[in-house]
Amino acid sequence: MSTTQYQLVFKIDISHSYFNGDKKAPFTLIPSLSSRQSMSRLNFLVNKREGGMDLFAASPSPLSDYLKAIILETGIEYFDFDIISEDTYFTFYTDFPVDRLGFFQYSSDDELNQTENEITLLHPVFKEGQIDSAVGSLRIGLNALIPALEAGGNVHFNINFKTQSIQYQYNILNNSGPLTEMSIASDSGIQFSGPTKVVLHNGQSAMRYDSKVLIPLRQKPEHSFDLVQDGKIIFKGLPHPDPAGLYKNETDTRLLSAPMFVYL
Repeated sequence: MSTTQYQLVFKIDISHSYFNGDKKAPFTLIPSLSSRQSMSRLNFLVNKREGGMDLFAASPSPLSDYLKAIILETGIEYFDFDIISEDTYFTFYTDFPVDRLGFFQYSSDDELNQTENEITLLHPVFKEGQIDSAVGSLRIGLNALIPALEAGGNVHFNINFKTQSIQYQYNILNNSGPLTEMSIASDSGIQFSGPTKVVLHNGQSAMRYDSKVLIPLRQKPEHSFDLVQDGKIIFKGLPHPDPAGLYKNETDTRLLSAPMFVYL
């Protein structure tokens, strides 16, 4: 009498370069309705976990033979998943095109996927449009799993979302008397243009400094900036942007800026 055991078919891990602190990327992988019905009927089990999921199958035979039988006997060739993020500001800190709405599509059959040490990094393809509340879609082809399983290896996929890079924009409002020859110093050599005298929406005047390069957003900031006058720090530790406070750049709407306000 054979014993049916659950065997690991594949695992998927999702990461995001914005999250470099204690908080983890808030993702959930959910099978599509048709894939969920097929998995239930064919004795597959989805194990959801923080930052990914694992798919198991209850089969007394080798997994590669079981997948071949599924393809041959049922015509099912792939499983589809939606990638869901519970974070309201996900699209703000993620490297989506600024001027278009859409989602990222991933497939195990994409020729641009990269495999190293039995881990396959899935290549993102941006698609315009929306799929309910999902930020991405994933298709895993059963045929793509068979070679590694036949060789006795593990099937491990990675999805890596990239953080958005933005222009830092410091608006200095001086209420303490005249200050001249101010500049912004960085611990990493990032330079700022300015100051440029601007009038804010509330009618106040400010001196604005714009970063000359785009800076990647991070949950835990990687750079520090100080306001300097004549070589002396007059404001140490300028603020860093919040993803909720990003706006399209005034001169190039394909980019995002983070206006920040410092009162002296």
